[in-house]
Amino acid sequence: MDNVTLLVVDDQPLVRYALRTLLESRSGIQSIIEAGSEQEALRTCAKSLPDVVITELFFATGPVGARICQFVKGKSDDVKVMVYTSASAPSAVAVAMNAGADSFVHKSVGCAELMDAVERTKSGQRTWILRAASRPFRVRPDSTAALTPREEEILELVLHRWSNAEIAQELKLAKQTVKNYVSRVLQKLGFASRRDLLRTLGSR
Repeated sequence: MDNVTLLVVDDQPLVRYALRTLLESRSGIQSIIEAGSEQEALRTCAKSLPDVVITELFFATGPVGARICQFVKGKSDDVKVMVYTSASAPSAVAVAMNAGADSFVHKSVGCAELMDAVERTKSGQRTWILRAASRPFRVRPDSTAALTPREEEILELVLHRWSNAEIAQELKLAKQTVKNYVSRVLQKLGFASRRDLLRTLGSR
């Protein structure tokens, strides 16, 4: 990193302190700004946009991280946003993706993985780590389109290891329609196959 300004957003002071401590050990970071609420984060970004925003996705008041991401991306797509969250459900992944997040990192990851994800994010590499045991994967350039509500629903069932036939019966859709939905979900999330998705995200 080179003269980077980071904004760390989390309603837990201990999390902000830990992130600041880790980030300060990295060279090339010009400044680290903290925000403990949505309002504080938005005020900071309105004054001067950081290079990277690291934010929790869900606060007590809702998907604050998603709203911050949308605000920042509305100002400039050059600002990179990494969601650093304790949430790992498919719906959380969809919320982050739909908001335009560049990366998604679960809070169970180790320090080395976290710092690597921050550096990847700053350099423009989309990194999604859904749990500590999962391998990082890069979202392909053509996967930035948001998941639709139906695709979110199907992703949830796929991660519960439902077959296309079972999904079709549950949602009252044709099997080919389900197959098409699954293909689109895999493409948007950057997976080559259903098996690859399940190996990375794990069962729910």
